[in-house]
Amino acid sequence: MQVSMASTQGVGATNEDTVHVSPTAVVVLDGLSAPKDLPMGCIHGTPWFVRQLGTCLINLVGDNDVTLREALRTAIAEVNDLHRESCALDQEAVPASTVVMVRERDDALDYLVLSDNVLVLDLGSEGIRTITDKRVEEVAGEEMLAALQGPTGTPEHAARVSALVTVQRRLRNRPGGYWVAATDPAAADEAITGTVALAQVQQAALLTDGASRLVDSFGALSWAQLLDVLRTEGPAALIAHTREAELDDPIGERWPRFKRSDDATAAYVRIGQPVPLSSGAQRMERGRRTRSSWGTGERSDGHNAVLTPASQEVAAALGVEAGEEVIRRTRVYRDRYGIVAHSTSWIPSEFAQVAPELVSSERLADGTSLDLIARKTGRHAVQRVDETAARIPTAEDTELLELVPGTTEAILVLSSRFLDSEGRPLEFGVDLGAPGRTRVEVAEVTW
Repeated sequence: MQVSMASTQGVGATNEDTVHVSPTAVVVLDGLSAPKDLPMGCIHGTPWFVRQLGTCLINLVGDNDVTLREALRTAIAEVNDLHRESCALDQEAVPASTVVMVRERDDALDYLVLSDNVLVLDLGSEGIRTITDKRVEEVAGEEMLAALQGPTGTPEHAARVSALVTVQRRLRNRPGGYWVAATDPAAADEAITGTVALAQVQQAALLTDGASRLVDSFGALSWAQLLDVLRTEGPAALIAHTREAELDDPIGERWPRFKRSDDATAAYVRIGQPVPLSSGAQRMERGRRTRSSWGTGERSDGHNAVLTPASQEVAAALGVEAGEEVIRRTRVYRDRYGIVAHSTSWIPSEFAQVAPELVSSERLADGTSLDLIARKTGRHAVQRVDETAARIPTAEDTELLELVPGTTEAILVLSSRFLDSEGRPLEFGVDLGAPGRTRVEVAEVTW
């Protein structure tokens, strides 16, 4: 499980969200704000409560024999014990929090959602599934409509929000109301839980309502677009885009809301280990061993082959004149997370006569192009020259790697030039590695 996360404060005095991560689990909590003019039975306050609850949860869910409901029930009880003697826990006015968490367990992903945090699961061919608990929106309807009337930031608006919270507190954690994590461990039994096969999940997002509002409140993005932002730009960028939208509507005229900006937390999860980027040399060695250039968990598509004039760079690499025809072969390598690399090979056109497969837009069925050249001509690659660079994707890179326009996350550019025993070029290849891909090189060490 790979997790990236960000959390920023809204208009309140402190950030009442929190996120906790372990090697196999993620817990995101959104503390329920308490207006200053309303009583509070706990001397510690909401930020303390969400930190304690999150710490207990991330420790408890590490035991796969404990269900997520059991973990939440136990965590609420443990936090109660931390301030039972100092605080009035039998009152309505106690700290409370929404909860969303996931856990990787064997070949499954468990999830739990309590109240209006959002879990977004990308299930590949089955589409995107969102899980949230909207029961809070089904109560105190009259007060909620009044609290959503702008302009935000005025004393009148603050009074309407306080009136809403007063009614909500009376309906919290009881039948016919809605449920949150507060002082009653039985709230865990009301959480939405489920399990999906790990192999189904390509990516996931855990969001507080302050981070999901570009989709579910503002309608500015789809869930698929939100995941694209998280994947290509990261959680901090998602929150930054949210803040930009909020600033365009500071008083809640276009998008009515309880606060101009709420605390926002986003955790982006990739399950398993994405395929690392292979150099041309690594693909050549793999082809010799396995008769395929694919890495474990990888596949390729978009195979295309044409005769095309050589650019200055390609001509220099292949030892031909600029503009002379060369073979260009392209393909895209993918794994369950998306594109690993866009790969292009340029080959002297003389090989088209002895190996016509090289100018066919079909995947080579028995090894790489270098294997085919060796079989047909007896000329083997005995030397390679590798170069590695990084750059911000160009417009062409963005199109080839199917990135969101404007992506600024760097890509890797791996080039390899292959020569035979007489120093004659056989192939020049360039792989564009998608953002976030790593390159792993293993070599023997001798003393």
